[in-house]
Amino acid sequence: MQAAKDSFYMALRDRLAALNPARTMVVDGVALPAIVVRENMEPQFAEAQVGAFYVDWGEAQIAESTRPILGLDCQIWYASEGSVGAGVDRGRALAQMDEELLRICNPPYTGLRDYSQSPSAGLGSSIFWTMPDLAKTPGEALTKERRASPARLTRYAQLKVYFFLPEVGA
Repeated sequence: MQAAKDSFYMALRDRLAALNPARTMVVDGVALPAIVVRENMEPQFAEAQVGAFYVDWGEAQIAESTRPILGLDCQIWYASEGSVGAGVDRGRALAQMDEELLRICNPPYTGLRDYSQSPSAGLGSSIFWTMPDLAKTPGEALTKERRASPARLTRYAQLKVYFFLPEVGA
């Protein structure tokens, strides 16, 4: 399962770096593409920055077919406060991030790789995912966040990542 999570993240990270090299965030003094997996971050960096994509993993479901396939729920959070003084362009900035997310998620597949070694190694399979649903918003979290920062516009995009389970004895 970790290889699928890592492969998805690395594909999106590399695509974002190519699409918009200016969309970066600083973590521990280093500028990186502005997409992170929240569960992999050190606690001091866990507070979300506007202008960055945060990947959160949810439940896993096994679907039986001719070969077992696993589906992982994925939520990508991002926000904008705008770039002009009073934040009057925050809607445009969020729309730009919507477009970037849709573009880095297409094509909706990549090779499955083992990133626990360097260099990474191909695992002879692929992962694929649904396109992000930008309409999904967790109501309670959104209401709480609007009270905390009414100038911030946020998005919770939902998608599902799929990959084949390794065959037993293979």
